[in-house]
Amino acid sequence: MAGYWTSFLVYYLGVLVLTEAAIKASNPPAFRHWEENSPTVNIPNHFRGSVSPLRRSVEEKRFISTVTRGAIFPPSTASFCRAAGFICVEDVNITPYNSEPVGTLNVVPLARGSPGRTMGIKTINDFQFDFFLEENLAKGASMNLAENLHDPIPKRSFLPKAVADTLTPVTTSNLPKLRQTFNIGENTKMATIMGTAAYLCENPPLPGEERACPASVESMAKFVSSQLGRNATMLKTRGAPGNAPAQKKPLIVKDFTKHSVEEGKKIVVCHNLMFPSQLYYCHHVTGTKVVEASLAAADGYIIRGVAVCHLNTTMWGSEHPAFAALKIPRGAEACHWTSQNDLIWVPVQQ
Repeated sequence: MAGYWTSFLVYYLGVLVLTEAAIKASNPPAFRHWEENSPTVNIPNHFRGSVSPLRRSVEEKRFISTVTRGAIFPPSTASFCRAAGFICVEDVNITPYNSEPVGTLNVVPLARGSPGRTMGIKTINDFQFDFFLEENLAKGASMNLAENLHDPIPKRSFLPKAVADTLTPVTTSNLPKLRQTFNIGENTKMATIMGTAAYLCENPPLPGEERACPASVESMAKFVSSQLGRNATMLKTRGAPGNAPAQKKPLIVKDFTKHSVEEGKKIVVCHNLMFPSQLYYCHHVTGTKVVEASLAAADGYIIRGVAVCHLNTTMWGSEHPAFAALKIPRGAEACHWTSQNDLIWVPVQQ
């Protein structure tokens, strides 16, 4: 009998070793920084899938060589972009990047009033639509969300770290070279979208705020860990529809969780930006509260939404859309839901 248990123990330990090795093998090297510096972070599968497939490949070396020389890409750029998981097309239609009015917000009863607005992108906040007041968040509340937290930005891969480190920074002065890098014409819709990303990324942060526009998994890990330390976890909206609903019907709040103000003293929010490759606008914000809620759609699916409540909006511009949507004065608390591809990093309470 002792021999049986000895054999079983050896077998079990062998399985554990092989399982651990398989997990490590399945984790792309791009996530080693997370594992080493933020061991509490649980990286979701969709985010793991955004790692560049060209790491240490011949294509990556050619890309770096071309960028370094400042050369315009040859006709093979299209095939390269496909291999890299980029979107290097010039004619793209993605809300809210369109310049025409995008309709009205109608949040009932979580917002008092809901005027429409013409999109003129000035800050990252101009991408936020679904505002509400924390005091009105209750079970059974009905609310209409712009696209049921669907993110219209298509999936792309990050740049490999070596390429991202070589690429010129995303600023408006560098736009000509960036367009050249991705073979995007000057007077095109994608060029305008790239200009929006550059404008947002180069704007100075608010007092006491830190921000970055990571173009690689490693640079995002570096920024998050620099702001929150080793113990952080990631929250995100889940269950949003793959496409915006054709018929917009109210969602019903089934239940919700309000995190403490202490937890929201310092969080990092990473907003998904449209760009040929995956790009995020990350900033750490203070004086916030994170809210999670289960929102039931008319066709039966459940969205697990994550929202950020800003307790003091004094530093926001007077034209911020939340003030008009909620009919509140500047400085008052305002909350907004995040789309399915935005990422919220919060410190783990010890």
